[in-house]
Amino acid sequence: MLEFTTKKFKDHAVVTYACGCGCKPMAHYTAGSENSASEHCCCGNVHFAGPNAVEDIQGYLAERRTEGLDDGLAHSMGVTEAQLPTGEVVPVAYGIAYVAGEEAPETHGFPS
Repeated sequence: MLEFTTKKFKDHAVVTYACGCGCKPMAHYTAGSENSASEHCCCGNVHFAGPNAVEDIQGYLAERRTEGLDDGLAHSMGVTEAQLPTGEVVPVAYGIAYVAGEEAPETHGFPS
């Protein structure tokens, strides 16, 4: 499971986590927006923050599979929430990449 933090950045918030590969992926989300923000890490992990985070990450990863961009990879999906500096709480959907056919990393809360 990934642990997300938020911080104010200019006129919006950044939803981020410390990735195991050493990166700090940041989704730049504007409070109250209907659009989710996302970031795809170099190691294959991905997260979306915003009101449609679950649907958006599902569509994004389906498109990547169709285009052959994630051949050999699968994603263990999870969902949580993050509280923005404004006080707004937004859903955060994430996928932890792993080699297809191997045991999936543990996540939680993703709707089936």
